[in-house]
Amino acid sequence: MPVKTLMDQYTVECVTLTKSRRDDPVGGYIIDWTEGAHFNAAWEFQSAPEITVAEQQGVTRVYRIYVPKALELDYHEVFRRADNGQTYRVTNPGTDRHTPATSRLNRRLIEVEKYDLPTEE
Repeated sequence: MPVKTLMDQYTVECVTLTKSRRDDPVGGYIIDWTEGAHFNAAWEFQSAPEITVAEQQGVTRVYRIYVPKALELDYHEVFRRADNGQTYRVTNPGTDRHTPATSRLNRRLIEVEKYDLPTEE
C-alpha cells in the first residue's frame, strides 16, 4: 500500500455537479444538479486580516485547493465538499499551475469561490 503524503492526509472528498434544465409548468425552467466524478482536494486556508475585512465588504473569497494533477476542472465548473455540503465554482482551473513530472506530490493548484446553486432561471 502506498504511503500517504502529509497533503493526502488533509484532503477532503468532493464531487462535481452537472447542471441540467427542464421546463416548469408556468413557462420557466427548473435547474437540477446531478453528482458526477468524486475527487479529493487539499484546501489551503488563508486567514489574513485583510481577507476578513474584504469579505465583510462583500468581496468574494477565493480559495486555493490542491487536486490530483490528472483531474481537469473547467472554468466555472461546480463541485460540492462532502464534509460540509458547501458548493464552489472554479475561477482558475490551474492548467499551468502543477507540480513537475518528477514530483511525488502530483498535484494541480486551482482557485475556487463559494457558489450558491441556482434552482430557477
